[in-house]
Amino acid sequence: MKKIFKAGWVILALGVVLAIVGAAFNGVKAVEFNGFKVQTVKKDTAITKTYAKKEFERIEFVNGSGYFVPMELEIRQGQDYSVSYSGSSRFEPKIDYQNGTLKVARGQEMHGFSFDLNNYQSKIDSKLIITVPENVKLSFVKVNGNYDNIKLEKLNIATLELEANSSEKLSLNEVTTERTDIDMNTDEVTLTNSKLNNGELSLVADLVVSGGELTNINVKVDSEGRVYYKDGLVLNGGGTQLADEVYGYESDDDNDADNDSDYADNSEPNAELDADTITIKGKYEIKNNTGVTRIMNATVQGYRLTNKHGKNNLHDQQQTNGGTLEENADQADVLTLSSRTGENTVK
Repeated sequence: MKKIFKAGWVILALGVVLAIVGAAFNGVKAVEFNGFKVQTVKKDTAITKTYAKKEFERIEFVNGSGYFVPMELEIRQGQDYSVSYSGSSRFEPKIDYQNGTLKVARGQEMHGFSFDLNNYQSKIDSKLIITVPENVKLSFVKVNGNYDNIKLEKLNIATLELEANSSEKLSLNEVTTERTDIDMNTDEVTLTNSKLNNGELSLVADLVVSGGELTNINVKVDSEGRVYYKDGLVLNGGGTQLADEVYGYESDDDNDADNDSDYADNSEPNAELDADTITIKGKYEIKNNTGVTRIMNATVQGYRLTNKHGKNNLHDQQQTNGGTLEENADQADVLTLSSRTGENTVK
């Protein structure tokens, strides 16, 4: 371990020396480590490239070396199969076709320490666009890695897997899936007129869902994300869980029952969910432990509002310090709002 530590300092010192020498003799240059090799960062050039047209039914992104390089990604319906890239030459992806699978590996990225005396960064916007013909059903789409924006539009996909630790925005427009696994840490996720089936949305983001249908989808929104359900969205099976910001995790109700009252008066509601003009099919539950949940103009047969220490407002019925309110709760289609110290409101 000591040898590795010493080697790290040697590499660090060598990089500093190289940066100083470059500044003194050849002008200030950015250098980086590629493994244990010190090299000058190559200058960016803007390129536009269209790759060979081949049919595919699967799209798979492999990590490659450019997992964190900045890029916009768009997968959409088009007139034909196509893959095109425009942007930085440093970040050009590698495209490969294997037995009906389009494989994409991200372009080169900076490794290890960087001694960038000029704050050398790419000034070129990069974007990858993949199109498939109308009426083509993709059997599998897997996208991982971090992107500036990810957009999927007018696609029919059997299995969709999306994973990113840090991106700006994910948008799905008129996307249909049979199985869904989305795990995103991003600023905003927008679903428009999409029909997602059987799976999970695990998000650290604001979520906006307009129209379409979520069938047997479990939605979990962490941190301070806000949720908006609207414009005729159908919620059919599954449920929605907003994270408990006070405790930082989904608490055990039995173990924390004694502590709930301590927070009821001292904590401000945080995570919010607003729903307007939605339809509920079957039994659907929205959990929002310490935040505010507001439902308006819902098409549903019955309601059940339960709260340990917070407020319940069900049309003309009100509770200010916990309890349960019900309205036609014995029907087939019932919306349950659960909270501990937050506020449930149905208008």
